[in-house]
Amino acid sequence: MNPVTQSLLRQLNDPQLHAFAADWDLLTALVIEIYQQKSLTVAQQARFFEAQARLQSSYAALAAELEPHWRAARVKGDLVVGDPFRAIIDKPSAKEFVENWDALRALPAAREALNNLLMSKLETQG
Repeated sequence: MNPVTQSLLRQLNDPQLHAFAADWDLLTALVIEIYQQKSLTVAQQARFFEAQARLQSSYAALAAELEPHWRAARVKGDLVVGDPFRAIIDKPSAKEFVENWDALRALPAAREALNNLLMSKLETQG
């Protein structure tokens, strides 16, 4: 898991966020792996569909909380135009990540939004 996300999650008792972050990390690693190898295996496609199914429902529950955070995120100095989580979760197939630089560029904005949400929750909890 991303070390910053992991550190923030350790301080929160929120099983829903823990599950979402774990699934998001799995999907993030998969997107990077597929992009780097410039191809897709059957096993990777299966892992994508499994993570996608879990994330579609868990993201729906968190989307409103995450939205202000991804709207404030920047990629190369520019504000993010669309929902970076949906840009990944809503792909019809993992083959969409093969040599897809735009998909890869959505990952940092999503990570920033997730970590900012976690920090926000810690501030209100403390």
